[in-house]
Amino acid sequence: MYGARGKIAYMLPSTCLAFEQEFLKVIDGTDGVIGIPARMLLGHTDADGLTGMNEGIDLAARQLATTKPDVAIYMCTAGSFKDGEDGNQAIKARLQATIPEAEIMTTSEAIVNGIKAHGMKRLVMTTPYDKDLTAREVEFLKWHGVDVTDFEYLDIENNLDRGNLPAQEWLEKAKSLDYKDTDGFFLSCGNIQALDIIDTLESQTGLPVVTSVQATIWMGLRLAGIKDKIEGFGSLMTDH
Repeated sequence: MYGARGKIAYMLPSTCLAFEQEFLKVIDGTDGVIGIPARMLLGHTDADGLTGMNEGIDLAARQLATTKPDVAIYMCTAGSFKDGEDGNQAIKARLQATIPEAEIMTTSEAIVNGIKAHGMKRLVMTTPYDKDLTAREVEFLKWHGVDVTDFEYLDIENNLDRGNLPAQEWLEKAKSLDYKDTDGFFLSCGNIQALDIIDTLESQTGLPVVTSVQATIWMGLRLAGIKDKIEGFGSLMTDH
């Protein structure tokens, strides 16, 4: 039966190309687990555009509620951190009010939990965001006790372009950062193709890697009670 072990529902930006495909890669072979998407209309990818997108949270939540999911996820990194932890919690409250039976989470929450699972205190970060959103993410992580010691933002405004950037480019960007005295890497954004380079980056640097997509799927599975160790997508999936 589809979803017999876990129904993981998620809302994501309308122009997100990567997350659904990456989700399917991770759960391939995990019998009885399904993902259920709903989309929120996104125009611009700056802070104002994300605020407009978030007006669609309640509609997306009502759609997902009809499937009676075990877990419901707000899957947008920048949309959940842009107003700090208070904004992140406000999003969770909106989902919980509409889907009271489900476990509720956001991508930013998953990122923090993934970072803490690895014991990271200092990390380097890549983002496709603009300068403003990247600075907000640095502050969000600092609030959670994590210092970003070096970072690069690509300032890719078009979300379709973000989703189409080859994974190899994220590997090269991450390795170009000054990571020698840090605890690991964080590759931000749920609409980037970074899943397939996590194992390579970890093996080449000896440091753990957290990405928005990987952490979101990891936490979603764990909240659904799925404890399987899944190979090929980093130590977060196998060791935690």
